[in-house]
Amino acid sequence: MEELRQIVNSIGPSSDTLIWDLALYVLFFLNFVTLFMLPDGSTMGTMLTILVLVSIFIDKTYAFGYMMNPGVYGAKRCHEEIFVGTYLIRAAIFVAPLTVAASTDDGKVRAVGVIAGIGGAIYLFLRWFMQQRNVEAPGITCSATIGFVLLAAQMLRDRAWLGVVYGRVPLPVVGQPAAHDVEV
Repeated sequence: MEELRQIVNSIGPSSDTLIWDLALYVLFFLNFVTLFMLPDGSTMGTMLTILVLVSIFIDKTYAFGYMMNPGVYGAKRCHEEIFVGTYLIRAAIFVAPLTVAASTDDGKVRAVGVIAGIGGAIYLFLRWFMQQRNVEAPGITCSATIGFVLLAAQMLRDRAWLGVVYGRVPLPVVGQPAAHDVEV
């Protein structure tokens, strides 16, 4: 219960991370506007935009640090510097708005998506350059880092090979059936 209280308390701006907080608020606002500007029936765009909004919330509240056993390093340092999932959600903040912008025909959505994607790229690079580049944490990992990587590898296992569908090669679609074998 204490971790949930700390997560809720970290939603507001903090004086020591004010610039990062403002950047996340701007990115959240841009993606929130994109969500309501998307045309009806844009399921992929809606899902990607919601993914970005959740990723921004997780990054702002240091939720990965509280989900794990950070040990002596603390939840904030574990989330910001050590956990690989933090880098992946920051990459999603960069890539997903550009994907939404590329998949729509509406010029306004495309413009806001490109701005949000470029802002996400700048945020990703600056956070990596300032915090994650020179992390000296030899021999330590957050307890869930290894489990997270193994879970991601398991989920992507069936989709790793080109032309393979769920681990099987689609042999029935390799050749054309004879005309007398086709039922209409």
